[in-house]
Amino acid sequence: MAIRFIHTADWQLGKRFGRFEDRLSGRLTAERQEAVARIAHAARSHGAAHVIVAGDAWDNANPNDSVLRQPLEIMGESADVTWWLLPGNHDPDGAEGLWDRISDAAPDNVQLLRTAEPVEMTENAWLLPAPWQRLHHGRDLTAWMDTAPTPEGDIRIGVAHGSIRTFGTKLDGRDDGDSDAVIPPDRAARARLDYLALGDWHARTAVNARTHYPGTPEPDRFKPGRRGQVLLVEIEAAGAEPVITDLPTAAYDWPVIEAALRVDGLDEAVQRIGHIVGEGRAARHTLAEIRVSGETTLQEWSEFEWFIDTLTDRCAHIDLRGGSSVALKVVAEDMDALDAQGSVRRAAETLKARREDGALSQADRETASEALRLLFSFAAIDEASS
Repeated sequence: MAIRFIHTADWQLGKRFGRFEDRLSGRLTAERQEAVARIAHAARSHGAAHVIVAGDAWDNANPNDSVLRQPLEIMGESADVTWWLLPGNHDPDGAEGLWDRISDAAPDNVQLLRTAEPVEMTENAWLLPAPWQRLHHGRDLTAWMDTAPTPEGDIRIGVAHGSIRTFGTKLDGRDDGDSDAVIPPDRAARARLDYLALGDWHARTAVNARTHYPGTPEPDRFKPGRRGQVLLVEIEAAGAEPVITDLPTAAYDWPVIEAALRVDGLDEAVQRIGHIVGEGRAARHTLAEIRVSGETTLQEWSEFEWFIDTLTDRCAHIDLRGGSSVALKVVAEDMDALDAQGSVRRAAETLKARREDGALSQADRETASEALRLLFSFAAIDEASS
């Protein structure tokens, strides 16, 4: 018998965005909760009777009562959907008593995966959860799945939270950059799982055909790649390869845009940035990190700054990175725009020489380049106001 469910994780409910001004920070925090309603809609729209949340539904182990209760009420409003919640590293089932509070407030259609034992999800499908019970457990919580008994011919679905690699960090006293806490990428094969629903990585990642990270349903940082979705998982029968469909759920886009500037190529860069911003959510729901590099003239750089200023006014937020590393090509027209005999021109020639002096450090050349950029900007402002 086939089964269909939504796989999601890393809601981080209650997360704060202190780097942004209060109004935007409040909107971003609120949208994390509204994402729960969008997940419910996705489940009903695609005929999925179950939603598996693979850890970190909450951002910390001590959310206030409204942050805890309101999402549970949203889940309760979808009485035809069963929600399966797993404790993760941000919201472990520890001494803080979070999951006792959740248990007291949860509606009947919310089930808590608090113990490492098989749980019957439907008549022919079993969940094998790996809940966090403290922040630092120091072991692979999925290891028990290999020998977990379930009825012959039933579908086996693992649910876990954690990384499949340590990114080269030495942990637990080991010298090989690995850790006993890391989940083996072949755990699904070892444990005869039809699907392993993982959480922890906030970007969508397919480890293999049976092992997936859905990423966060509402982005919370700048990162390349698809962001803001849940996974619709369909398994025809035990042993069948699952069919995975990405379903978008995000209210905000957080694209990372690489912009390589070149002399006489400003229009191309501007059009590319505008296209990427325009292909996602409305500009007012877009936070973009724009990483610039390359070379341009002072006049083109001035035009590019004007474009960025205008884009910033349209978008929720713009981060411009790498501006000080863009090489400024000073052409004759730029120098002629300054007083031919004045101190401003002499300062510009000195800074230009320092920027091109290979004997200076990279930092000193970048400082001279930024000073030259500012000098021309100030000169342009002075000319416009005179």
